[in-house]
Formats: sequence, C-alpha cells, structure tokens
Amino acid sequence: MAWRQVPAAAKNITFQYNGPVAKYLRYISWQYLWGGREYGLQFHDSYFEPAPEVTEALRRLNLKEPWLFDARKQRLSTAHTLATHGDKLPKDKWTQWDQETWYLKPYLDEIEAEKKQRVESSGILPDYQLKQESH
Repeated sequence: MAWRQVPAAAKNITFQYNGPVAKYLRYISWQYLWGGREYGLQFHDSYFEPAPEVTEALRRLNLKEPWLFDARKQRLSTAHTLATHGDKLPKDKWTQWDQETWYLKPYLDEIEAEKKQRVESSGILPDYQLKQESH
C-alpha cells in the first residue's frame, strides 16, 4: 500500500533524548506496550486531537502534506471499523517498526518553538491556544 511507505523526511527525525537507551525504550514501548500497530496505525495516529497543539499540527500537516493527512484519516477509519467489529488486521499487515514515520513531530516541534518564542518576546499566546482557553 502506498500510504505505508516511509517518506524521506522520516529518516531525519531526531528526538530530544536520542541515546541508545532512549531508542531502545522507544522501540520496546512501541513493540510491546502499544496496541495500535495491530490495527495498522502509526504512533502519531493515536495523538489526542482536542489538544490545541495537536489540532494545530494536524491543520499544518493538511496544508503542507495533504496526502499524509488523508492517509492518517484512512488508517484511523480502518482501525475504527476493525475495533468496532472486534477484529484486528492479520499479523503480516501490522505496522512494522521500520515503517514508523513520526509524521507529526516536525510540526509539533515547530509549534513548541513558536510558543516559546512568543512567550519570551511578548507574553502573547498563539491564536489556537486562545480559542481553547476561552471555553
């Protein structure tokens, strides 16, 4: 399937804690503690959408890389249908570790940097946070 291909940008993802122990713990957590791979999901598919940072990251993803956004919607729809019927994908179709893309990380990092810069320079919160706090 085309949406399972790892984009070139995924190979350039770096984490704040990227030592061998952190990489090992990330792999063990993904492989044995997270059940989304049984439904063909990638890890960032499970991020909580009402969180303002995630909502903004998804908006930016849809603007810059709509094919990834659409692939995410397709994976979530498939996973929801499977879970509703009490099924899982056959084991050969589970998401593999080398297919994981961490596709929201660049957008989340960008948002966090913008938040930090705004607070340091003016103390003004971003628009997407103001909407969330006014409720």
